[in-house]
Amino acid sequence: MLRISPARSAVVCSLLMLGCAANAHADPLSSGLGFVFEADLEYGGDDLATISFIDGSSQDIMAGQGLTLALGGHYRAVGSPLSLRGTVGYKYVTTKATNADISVGRTVIEVVGNYLWPTDWWVGAGVTHHSSIKFDADGFGSDVSFDDATGPTVEVGWRWIALSYTQLEYQDRFGNDWDASSVGLTLTSKF
Repeated sequence: MLRISPARSAVVCSLLMLGCAANAHADPLSSGLGFVFEADLEYGGDDLATISFIDGSSQDIMAGQGLTLALGGHYRAVGSPLSLRGTVGYKYVTTKATNADISVGRTVIEVVGNYLWPTDWWVGAGVTHHSSIKFDADGFGSDVSFDDATGPTVEVGWRWIALSYTQLEYQDRFGNDWDASSVGLTLTSKF
């Protein structure tokens, strides 16, 4: 479960709505170089931890789970249905605990090539790299760092929204492998 303060939530929603509105009437086959703002909400992977609360409930933190906010660039040559985008962002997930910030954070670098149809539909495939991967137990257990991980990602989208799948595997300092694959919903604003 992702915990975002109401103020941050309002800012993120406002930015996404502005980006989506800006792209709503854009020609999907327009060419050139530009900037990209992306937000990904992803779910999946192995359970890294199960957090138990005093009310008897519990929450799992998964290796592939989190919200990614990223910035980058995109390019499409004149008259070509192919485009390329690259982004750098931060992926984060935390628990609903009010007395601790138990979380997983990582830096995300992604390069994706897209094929665009004039009907506003598109498909994409590329590579995702996660670095500085850390599970932070906030003093309630041991923090765990993971090696960098790289894997393929695929997407299918319409205009500014897409479904994605990323296949990743994290390895901790003890040599244990953790499935960090995820499915997600991606919102992309090109300007």
